[in-house]
Amino acid sequence: MKDFSTISLADARREYLATSTTAMPIGGFIAWSALAISAFVLGDRLPAFVVFIAAAIPFPLSLIIDKLRGQPGLQAESRHNPVTQLFMRFITVVALLIPFVIIATQAAGDLDILILGLAILAGMVWVPHGWGADDPAGFIHFAMRAVLCYCAYIFIPEAHRGAAIAGAAALTYVYAIAAMKKPSSVR
Repeated sequence: MKDFSTISLADARREYLATSTTAMPIGGFIAWSALAISAFVLGDRLPAFVVFIAAAIPFPLSLIIDKLRGQPGLQAESRHNPVTQLFMRFITVVALLIPFVIIATQAAGDLDILILGLAILAGMVWVPHGWGADDPAGFIHFAMRAVLCYCAYIFIPEAHRGAAIAGAAALTYVYAIAAMKKPSSVR
């Protein structure tokens, strides 16, 4: 096991990128695209739990994708990397904000608020990932996602608003897939 207490931040970041999964944006694209289609087809009949599944499933889905591709995926020893620890703590921060979105959804009586809130919160994890990988694509992904989701909420007619928000989130994963640094780019 590597001793992370003695390595530089640059080395910890390289190690973080080297052990990162490239399947995460693919999993996110699949999940948010499925939500967009479900929201379009079901409209007001969309169960709220489906939105939570779309926000939570990209990570486990990425592990399955890596397994199917013969990639090592998440490795147990990477949990000792301080960059990975920061990323995981940020996921906890995002999780602690979810009740606020639930309260706002209940107060507004509008499922689109839940889709919007979870789309933006789930996108926030790309900020520490991008910082950890020393890759501006993480922050760009999040900023683009927030702007597109807000625009979908503001400008799309109510009947298709939820589907458009989820579709906007899915679209940003296309950018992430193309732009993010890959573990093979580590020197």
